[in-house]
Amino acid sequence: MKNKLFGLLALLVVASLVLAACGPTATPSEEPAGEEPAAEEPPAEEPAAEEPAEEAAPVTVTLWHSLKDSETAGLNEIINAYTAENPNVTIETLFVPFDDLRNKYETAAATGEGPDILIGADDWGPALYDALLVADLSDVPTDNVNAAALAVGQYNDAQVELPYVLKGVVLFRNTAIQPEPAASWDDLKAKAQAATSGDTYGALLEIGNFFSFAHLYGQGGALMNADGTPAFNTEAGAAWLAMLADFKALGADSWYSDNDINLFKEGKVGWVIDGTWNLAGFSEALGDNLAIDPWPAGMSGFVQTGAIMLSANAEGDAALVAKGFIGYLLTSEAQAAFYASDDAFIPSNTTVAVDDPLRAQALAAFGGGTAWIVTPAMGSYWGPTETLIKTVIDEGTDITEALNTAEQAVLDSLSQ
Repeated sequence: MKNKLFGLLALLVVASLVLAACGPTATPSEEPAGEEPAAEEPPAEEPAAEEPAEEAAPVTVTLWHSLKDSETAGLNEIINAYTAENPNVTIETLFVPFDDLRNKYETAAATGEGPDILIGADDWGPALYDALLVADLSDVPTDNVNAAALAVGQYNDAQVELPYVLKGVVLFRNTAIQPEPAASWDDLKAKAQAATSGDTYGALLEIGNFFSFAHLYGQGGALMNADGTPAFNTEAGAAWLAMLADFKALGADSWYSDNDINLFKEGKVGWVIDGTWNLAGFSEALGDNLAIDPWPAGMSGFVQTGAIMLSANAEGDAALVAKGFIGYLLTSEAQAAFYASDDAFIPSNTTVAVDDPLRAQALAAFGGGTAWIVTPAMGSYWGPTETLIKTVIDEGTDITEALNTAEQAVLDSLSQ
């Protein structure tokens, strides 16, 4: 094989020499380096067509409420914004008069019917939860929501309701009589005594237990333990009763009367303790002289709410969407819409820009407030504690004896 190849090469060399001798001399040129011809690239593959995203299945959520017209306008705006972002969601609302709402809901929910979401009173949640008619909302985000308002709905290790609005007990001040807020209870008492003269009172402070229970917490105590049993028969409880006796000495003359409110509107009282539901009336009466103070050290007031609840009957996608919308109701965007539509609305979300000075002051006061107690055990406290307060203040009963008597009365009621 090798010999044949050598002979063939020799013949080619001789032939080339002969041809070169016969032709003109040529300038030699370099042959290009032997490069492999470029391999043809395969034609580019067409990109696979993207499959269209699967559209979310349509979901309808129902909501029952008894909101006033201005709040309803805000709710409708919120619903429009939410469904614009979630076009597969439809939220249907039904207005039910407040006096009928709870009964209508209980009747419907007990048979597996009714709405997915209920907006109602904050003292409904625990009883409805015990009856298995509302569900736990512990997994709904509650960033920046007032802590006391959240605590209102915490019951048996569950979040049985969430707060969309704040209301409650605050300390109102007439700045024409009391130019500066008080730093503590002792400071308030001293300023009230100094301002009392003739028919002008430095302070008329409500003694009734609804308005005064939270001061027990301000004194470092508590009304009840987590299991509902009494917690007030303590040194803090004794200090609380001594404080209420001082209320009486400052001029408070009755329980749950409008005397303090009427005199405050007439410009004759420096401080009163009352609910934010009287804010508009006080503002109309006192104008620029009205202020709401942060709670002085040693004092506090109940924070109440408007409550949002999730029906225990809500299931599957409806339950998920309902929870998502409930969470949206607590965001600053939704809360701002409520605030803009209703001139009495106090947002539960503390990051909402509140440009109304009095509502901003109320919001700040609620930062030092005490969660309104809505546990069913509360029914065993009203009578015994009202008797406790009256016997100590009006009859001069020894505080220790009165506390022991009230504690036993509550225990007897709880055992029934």
